Amino acid sequence: MLYVLHGPDQFRAREELRAIRDKLDRDGNLANATVRFEGRGLSAGDLRGACHTASFFAEDRLVIVDGLQTRFSGARRRGGRAARTPRAGAASDLDQFAEVLTNLPPTTTVVLLDEQPSAAFIEAVAEVATVRQFPTIKGAELRQWAVQRVRSQQAEFAPAALERLISLVDGFHLGELAQEIDKLATYAGARLVEVADVDTLVSGAVQHQIWDLTDAVVEGRGDRALAVLKAMDARDHPAQLLIFMLVRQYRQVVLAQALLRDGLSADQIGSRLGSSGYPLRKVIDQASRYAADRLEAAYRRLLETDVAVKTGVLEVDMALELLILDLAELGRPQRRVAATR
Repeated sequence: MLYVLHGPDQFRAREELRAIRDKLDRDGNLANATVRFEGRGLSAGDLRGACHTASFFAEDRLVIVDGLQTRFSGARRRGGRAARTPRAGAASDLDQFAEVLTNLPPTTTVVLLDEQPSAAFIEAVAEVATVRQFPTIKGAELRQWAVQRVRSQQAEFAPAALERLISLVDGFHLGELAQEIDKLATYAGARLVEVADVDTLVSGAVQHQIWDLTDAVVEGRGDRALAVLKAMDARDHPAQLLIFMLVRQYRQVVLAQALLRDGLSADQIGSRLGSSGYPLRKVIDQASRYAADRLEAAYRRLLETDVAVKTGVLEVDMALELLILDLAELGRPQRRVAATR
């Protein structure tokens, strides 16, 4: 059995992995028949060997691979075969992995975890794979998820308390939100969790990082960015530093977008940017989603702010808030308007 779990919400993806693992672990020995790989350095031969190795400890075998699809970014298939493109690795590499994954032994389950899917890879394994997407949840869907999490802890939250918690920890940090719900449920015991409990246990514990702000701005979440800014300690995060970090983040996105247009792979882009792992995947995702003209306008807006602050036209704190609002507006996903005749 092959499961492909992909999307930016890796917390829910890993919860799904846990459910798959629990279902397979009928005799309690699955841990002895589980192997995990990083997709970046994995060969098709090593994957085949892991999938076909018999286990003496458990009836089933579980193979987990993190980040395999990143290797096939930009690949495409023609006539059932993967074609080499400037962005992709060798086409035969994709074919070899597809051959292994579409011919698994009946006692082997493979779970692939990826933040970004590869269309060519999904196409190659579609006939045998169970593909599940895990996008970032927000709004009503996030509230419903939080309500279900509260129920799973056999707890009860006042509606205002749950709203307060979601305002502090949003769907982009779902693992942290789950931990805070569990902590509050334990703290309150049998009584109702109130807003005061959230303020006591959570507000002071949530440490907003600079990347929470920069990611929210680049991704067009202005309200979230301003909330993070308000929660930050000005002594630790002065406005001038935050403007500098925004400039740095947008410079990374601009460079990544140019390198993507030139057909470079994720590893090559990481080498040029001096980045790897999650930060690299994040900036590539942002670069691929941002329209080039709007990204250029955002960079101009950053330069204008820098000049306005240095010449005294704007006070730095005011300049930062205005900049966040303008950049977030440019980063908001654009709606497609249907053509009319």
